[in-house]
Amino acid sequence: MRKIRVLFFGVLFCHGIAMFAQEEQIKGDSIHATISTGFLGSTHDKVVPFYLVNNQFGEVDPNDSFFLSGQLQYQKRLGKNFKLSSGFGFRNDIFSKYYLSLSFKDWHLETGRVPQTFGGFGSGLSSGSLALSENALPVPMVSLSLKEYKPIPFTHGYLKYKGSFSHRWLEEDRYISKAQLHGKSFYMVLDLKDVIGLQISSGVVHFAQYGGVSPQGVRQPSDFADYLKVFVGAGIPDPDDIGRGEGNGLGNHLGITEFTFKQIIGNQSLSFNYQKQFEDEGSIQYISLKDFLMGLEWDLGNKEKLISKVHIEWLQSKWQSGMGFPDPTETVQTVEDNMGYEFGERDDYYNNYLYRSGWTYNERVMGNPLFLTYKYTLNFMNPYPDYGVAIANNRISAVHLGFEGMLSRQITYKGLFTYSKNFGTYAGIYEGRFNWAGITNNPDFEYVYLPALKQFYSVIELQWKNAFNKEELSFDTKFAYDRGELYNALGIQVSISYTLLNR
Repeated sequence: MRKIRVLFFGVLFCHGIAMFAQEEQIKGDSIHATISTGFLGSTHDKVVPFYLVNNQFGEVDPNDSFFLSGQLQYQKRLGKNFKLSSGFGFRNDIFSKYYLSLSFKDWHLETGRVPQTFGGFGSGLSSGSLALSENALPVPMVSLSLKEYKPIPFTHGYLKYKGSFSHRWLEEDRYISKAQLHGKSFYMVLDLKDVIGLQISSGVVHFAQYGGVSPQGVRQPSDFADYLKVFVGAGIPDPDDIGRGEGNGLGNHLGITEFTFKQIIGNQSLSFNYQKQFEDEGSIQYISLKDFLMGLEWDLGNKEKLISKVHIEWLQSKWQSGMGFPDPTETVQTVEDNMGYEFGERDDYYNNYLYRSGWTYNERVMGNPLFLTYKYTLNFMNPYPDYGVAIANNRISAVHLGFEGMLSRQITYKGLFTYSKNFGTYAGIYEGRFNWAGITNNPDFEYVYLPALKQFYSVIELQWKNAFNKEELSFDTKFAYDRGELYNALGIQVSISYTLLNR
């Protein structure tokens, strides 16, 4: 019955676009609309291969073998400096985007479910940013941003800046229901492109979950004074120990520090990107040789080559500031009690003791999808202790390769290949984030991620544009193969797309 409703909706969508297109041909505004249908399959009865589901802005339901999807983008100029943009997208009954944007010169005011990423190159060849990637559905938001770099006065255009400020509303069905999400970013670039072809940029992305209602009915602090504390990362006292915030910083704070080097040589460019994630003030570092995501991307400057772009990554998240307790406890008060380690360690990336749904939205990780949720791992593992958090595997070591190019004038391709070693969490190996047990007391301690579980993910995508010499028609096929100690699966997605309007 649901598929019938989806098909009916798709027919209405096509009809509406056709009628809208007739009007827009008269007005002369920019509009693009496509409709697609296809098939998704896997040899595993519970898992679809990694890259057929992940990094798709959360719109792919692995349980839907057949799908119908549509995309609409519309732009209208409102005078010399203003521009109105809107978009809408769906796949079956998942509405992956709907937004309205008003631009004034370089500034953008947006509202709705806006596809957005922070961190990395944005080329589609990465395993995913450590901050906000393409993995989860966009969270409904309102934001004000400067998306392109703007020159800083009196620097002759060599120094530029950009930034963003946003507020998002998380879903009801999570541990802290209807939590809110504050976000901001700030970047600067030293632009020597016209001098020696070099650009050096650096920035910080900061998010904080706050507010909402706990399962016990406790409403978390969310008035304007609390928001100001969230903005600056200040804490609030909790003398009654009822779970209203935390002393270190109100809400669940996380983000990345990032810098990028880009060297342009002729029509080619070589770029290096470094990301370091943080969970609190103590873990904010610009350079760490223990936890990071490093990426190297070579753009050959010609999209019609057999290989036009190559991307290599190295991800490490095992250290997490160290093995010591995050804070003192009643029984562990000193460094000696803490096995000789400083406090403020075991950062537990993407997890939080109060906001236990962690860095997820609709059960999808909002950052790099190599960090696995507990619920997802139950598709191929027997139940094991989750220690009250959503991300059961956040200590990872991985290498990743992506590349793309053209096989002919009409056929393009993209390949993604990832090898990961998965170590679980500190809570898992020590039987609790605030505990010295597990492998501390027993070298033969049994833990599902001990030793680390190795896994390989891959996908090859082929796209046939202008199929049968029809400019509006294209075919897309993805072949994916995952193999390792987590699961084995072979999968395919085949789709056909028709451009209803592109002008």
